[in-house]
Formats: sequence, C-alpha cells, structure tokens
Amino acid sequence: MRRQAWRLPEAAVDARPTFLSHALASAALHGPGPWPHGGYPLPDEDPDEVRVMSGAVEDGVRTHHFRFRPDEAGAAETAEELERLVGSPPTTTDLAALHDRLAAVDTLTIADPLTAELRRRSLPRDRLREIALRLTGHGTRRNAVATGIVLLGLSGDERDRELLLVLGTLEDLSLYAVVALLRSQPEPPHAVFELARRVDGWGRIHAVERLAGTGDPEIRSWLLREGFRNGVTGEYLAHLAATTGGLYAALLDEEVDDALLDGAGDILETLAGPAGPAKNIEDYPDGPPALCRYVALVRTRPPHPGRVTVLLRLAKFLDTEIAASLDWDERTRSALRETCLATAKEPGWRATVASALAEGDLPAFRNALWPARQLGIAVGEHLRWRLRAHPDDGYLWQCLLDEHPAHEIAEVVAFAQELLPLPELVTGPATDPGFGRDRAFDRVLGLLVNHLAEHPGQGGPLLGVALANRLTGNRNTAARALAAWPAESVPPEMRARVREAHHREPDPDTKKGLRELLDSWS
Repeated sequence: MRRQAWRLPEAAVDARPTFLSHALASAALHGPGPWPHGGYPLPDEDPDEVRVMSGAVEDGVRTHHFRFRPDEAGAAETAEELERLVGSPPTTTDLAALHDRLAAVDTLTIADPLTAELRRRSLPRDRLREIALRLTGHGTRRNAVATGIVLLGLSGDERDRELLLVLGTLEDLSLYAVVALLRSQPEPPHAVFELARRVDGWGRIHAVERLAGTGDPEIRSWLLREGFRNGVTGEYLAHLAATTGGLYAALLDEEVDDALLDGAGDILETLAGPAGPAKNIEDYPDGPPALCRYVALVRTRPPHPGRVTVLLRLAKFLDTEIAASLDWDERTRSALRETCLATAKEPGWRATVASALAEGDLPAFRNALWPARQLGIAVGEHLRWRLRAHPDDGYLWQCLLDEHPAHEIAEVVAFAQELLPLPELVTGPATDPGFGRDRAFDRVLGLLVNHLAEHPGQGGPLLGVALANRLTGNRNTAARALAAWPAESVPPEMRARVREAHHREPDPDTKKGLRELLDSWS
C-alpha cells in the first residue's frame, strides 16, 4: 500500500480577520512603518475591553524588569503535538485545534523552552515550516501567530524575510520577529536593522538591543542619529548607541552633520539624566570628553529649542555629585557648565525658544515650555491660548498649574470650568481605569482635582463632577481632596454630593473611603 504523502489541507474558511491581513492593510495604508499606534488595535482585540497594557508593553516589561517562569510543561506539550502533526498529514481539525490551543498559551513563557525542545527532537524542518506558515499566514489570535513566528525562526529561511518583517512591524509581534530573523536569515543583523527602522516602541528596543556590538558602519551611523530613539524611554538604548555607535569618535570627525550633532545631544542628555532602567553616564568612560566636544560643536551651530534644552539639562547635570565623580577636574567641569548656561542665554538662543512658543506647532510648543521657564520667559498667556485649541492636553494643564502661584488657583479653576465639557464627564460611577485617547478629558479632570486638596473651598464644580465620573481614580482623588479640607469649609451641597456618590459607588474600596469621609464630618 502506498504511503500517504505529507501535506497540509487547504486552510479553513474563517470569518475572523487574520493578523497578516491586518499587517498588510496597515502597510498599504501607512507604508513600511512605523505604523500609527504600533498597529493597534489588533484584529483579536475587543473594542469594548479596556486593557491596562498592550502585549508589547507587557512583554517588554517582563523581559526587562521581572523574572518570569518558563512554562516547561506547556512547551513540552506543544512540542509533542507538533511532532505528531509532522509525523502524519494533519487534518483541518488538527490545525484548528493547534491554533486555538496556542492562542490560549503565553508565548513569552514557552518560546525558549519550546525552541530547546524542538531542537532536541530534530523534527523535519520543511514540515515544521509549513505549519509555521499556516499559523503566521492564517492565524487570527495573537499568541497563535506569535508562536508561529517562533516556529518560523527555527524552520524558515530567506524566503520568509518579508513575512517576518511585515508581521514584526506590529509592535505586539516585534520581539518574536526579531528573534526569528536572527535565527533564520543569512545576514541576521541587516534583517533586524530593517525591522528596527519599521518600529518605534518596544519593538525598536528589542531590535536595537540585538544590534549591540555590530561593526557595520551603516547601522552604527543610524544608531547615533535615530536608532536610539523610541516611544518608551530613551534610557533603554542611549548607552548602547553611544558605545556601539562610537559616539565620541564620531564627534571628532571633521564633518559632523546636524543629525549626528542632535542625536549626540539627546544621547548625552539621556545618559546624564536621572538613573533609569539601563546604564548611564557613569558607565560610559568617554562621557566627559564627549560632553566637552558636543558643547564645543553645538555653540557654533544655529540654535533651536532642542539644543537649548540639551544645554540647560547638561548644565543642571554638571552641578551634581555624579558629574563631579567623573574623570575630569573641577575646573573643566565648572567651565563647561558656565559655557552651557551662557550659550543657552544668548539672545539668539532665547529667541528660538520664544518663537516656538508663539508660532510653533503643538509638539514644538510643548518642547519649548521647559526651556522657556528655565530662561525666565513667560508662558502663561501662551498656555491659555494653546489650551483653548487643545483643552484635553494634560501636559499643558500641568504646566499652567505650575505657572500659577497657589493664590491664583481660582483663575485656573475658572478657566477649566470654561473649557472642559463638564456635563459630558458626569457619566455616573464605573470601574473605568481611564486608559485610552477617549478618556483624555477625564484624566485632565483628575489632574485638576488633585490640586484642590491644598485649596479649601475652591473648585466645587470640578469636585462634584469628579465624584460622578466613570474613572474610579477621579472619585478617589475627589474624596482625598475633600478629606484634606477643614470640615467647616465643606458646604452642605458638597456633603450631599458625597452622600449620593457613596450610595451609587460600585467599587468596594472607594465606597469605604467615601463612608469614612462622611463619618469624619459627623
């Protein structure tokens, strides 16, 4: 009897959108990447479900800050199932069961032990690749597709480069695509470099970390100019860029272009900043000479607000104990600090900040606020004008609060009552954490109410709205603010609102806090 040939059946018809179709649609709409919001929302996400963090953020935090337990048993079970499927032709039902089982696992916890287990079993590479392609090409659930990418890293080749790149441009899948590219492509660093340029969040971090130590001139040049930048925090990649990219040596070149100069400034500012999640200036022996060289160069170039900011932040750093502990003498450090301050205060440098406040777009305006305040440039009227156009911008509200002394809080409160859609924020209590762009006004409300604790009698309408808002945090913030007031400063109508809020409160802890607040007035 002739042995049946091993082959996959035709893919089953599934009404659910695949991750690949979502990625291809994003590429058609937005180009190769980075894509808006990292490709979110994903096709398997419930639009009504509020997520605390995305899969990309969760994997990034777990890989960088927490030890997670590998799921050895789950990996062994998956390997056993794969061995069975490559041993005899799987049915459509078999493949659907594999997909749905993988959809329910935590890919991060099985990826490494599954890799080790499959290598030990030496499964037929071509058959494993076919299963990987089915999962990545037709998968409709995140973890099933992510595991398919893991399998493609073990069984794929140069034919799969573009598939891995397009799926990896979805930030949720970037980590798995980076590792798969390293394992499957003939020139791994260049494949990872290509993906690194297509993403800008945790995906950028995962990709660039795998480029550490490269000697490729193109990659090193990109690291210093752009590659260290990401949407999470610069601390993750600044030291890697400075060392792998050869920052100090690059600054010694006769021709230092503006992109390199500004990249160097941002890298050095980040390294000199507060201690973060990665190595800093204390771990960078070339720090002192690189700082001196940067300041010498930037003084000769046209100013812009970003350069003003870097000089002012470096001046603050140079006045710290950490700066004093570096390998340079006190005279050099003090002179460098004075040069930073003097340059930032020059009329032309001040003028570029003032221009960004008056004429720049919103991102430029936001970036100019901090240096403007450091240079003594008034920003209050500019903030009010911008807030009329962008009343949901929490950063602008925080800056306005910082700009006004405590005795002027009534002006800020009145301005907020004018601009915020307060009736729309009386949503009724819910257990909403407040994430998402559609909760921007809710978060602004909480920011403002948080400042009322120190101002008894002020902001009654804001407090009343916060007590009836959907964000649990806002109701708690309002209760804490009122608890900080002297009892005699709480008017009867506010006490009535607290009683009503207590009656309607769905969160047990918040309800308890409201009860304690009411009891304190008895």
